[in-house]
Amino acid sequence: MAWLQENMIIAVVGLVVAVVLLWWLFGRNRPEEIAPSAPPPAEPKKPLEAVKPAIVAAEPARFKPKDPAPAPAAPPPAPAPVAETPPPPAPAAPAAEIPEEPTAPAEPAAKADNLQLLKGIGPKLASLLNGLGVTSFRQIADWTEADIAAIDPQLGAFQGRIVRDNIVDQARYLARGDKAGFEAKYGALGGEL
Repeated sequence: MAWLQENMIIAVVGLVVAVVLLWWLFGRNRPEEIAPSAPPPAEPKKPLEAVKPAIVAAEPARFKPKDPAPAPAAPPPAPAPVAETPPPPAPAAPAAEIPEEPTAPAEPAAKADNLQLLKGIGPKLASLLNGLGVTSFRQIADWTEADIAAIDPQLGAFQGRIVRDNIVDQARYLARGDKAGFEAKYGALGGEL
């Protein structure tokens, strides 16, 4: 016992070595006891193709078809033909007095905004949104939760960016032309509105 008290460090090291040796011989798992690893996930058929959801939650309002116009009522029966005399032709007015009819379309096209002014939208995401028909701040400002849920899966690598970067809130400022409010909340605009 006197030897043990004098060589306590040697005894402790020997005990630790013995425990490690016993664990190595009896305690470790054998290869046949180890469960086989799970198979790797299946690779997509096309490596750059985004996974498309099986069910789309809601369709954005801008993609909803317009309600069809009500069918016109059956025209009343035509009256019996009566011999009519054609109205006399109107006297021709000088060319300078004839007002020109406007050639602009009846419904003005929405002007395309620079979507890259929104923080978080770069050239690739802007072209992707343009391909989906989104070209103005007003369209983005009018998005609802259902619209975001329908558009977000179509953004591929940019999925989640709409909510994460507050794109809809930014677009609301820019759609109403509130440059000062935008810059107070999101920083310098980075271009002309």
